[in-house]
Amino acid sequence: MGHGASKESGHSGEVASANGRHSILSLRRKSHKKRATTTSLPDTSREEVIFVSTARNSKSASVTDKMSALLGTSSKQELLEKYFNQYKDEHEDAILAEGMEKFCTHLGVDPTEYVVLLLAWKFEASQMCRFSHEEFVNGCQKMKVYDAKSLRSRFPEMKEEVVAQEQFKSLYRFTFTFGLDQSTGQRSLPVDMAIPLWELVFEQHKTPFLTDWCKFLQETNVKGISRDTWNLFLPFSITINSDYSNYDESEAWPSLFDDFVDYQKQRL
Repeated sequence: MGHGASKESGHSGEVASANGRHSILSLRRKSHKKRATTTSLPDTSREEVIFVSTARNSKSASVTDKMSALLGTSSKQELLEKYFNQYKDEHEDAILAEGMEKFCTHLGVDPTEYVVLLLAWKFEASQMCRFSHEEFVNGCQKMKVYDAKSLRSRFPEMKEEVVAQEQFKSLYRFTFTFGLDQSTGQRSLPVDMAIPLWELVFEQHKTPFLTDWCKFLQETNVKGISRDTWNLFLPFSITINSDYSNYDESEAWPSLFDDFVDYQKQRL
């Protein structure tokens, strides 16, 4: 209904504006024809009539445009609220685990897929398996989507966006915070959470070190991954040669990387 009203109102503005232009042209033509034989309005009066006509029509068009914009915004907001409410928890103004499963089902994806991580990043979600009302609505508004179909159509664009190095870096760093248990004030990721998140975030950006790195973490019984270690693994995976020949322990790498390189060299 909102969209229909926008189109009708926009059309009325165009008609009013067209009629205004037509009346101004008519006044000018009549003035030129009668100037030599009749007493006509002085030039200044004639211009005042034209100005008033233009001003009235411009004001009418402006009001119409504003009304159309308001109706369109209202309609889109209603659509978003309706979309959110399909998955909203009964007791909290948020989408929780059960609603998230339903949300993903309607999108035709599994909650553990890479594209769901991209969605969480776009929505600026603060924790896993949860979208607050604000995160969901603001995220959809920024992406200009209002239902499952329009959101699903954005998937290729989202995947293309993180091909760029800076955007992937943003996604990568977000993933660490996303994996933390905010309710307990967690500051490092347990290894059993860090490994699947690394495998997920690197799904589209393959790195030759990932399999060996994850195996090293498991075999050496590392308990947790700090933010610093998480963040620096990205430049490590990009800059270090596959035989580790350019790795320099004197540089500011985390000590865990020193252990990993020693571990790998012993296996080569």
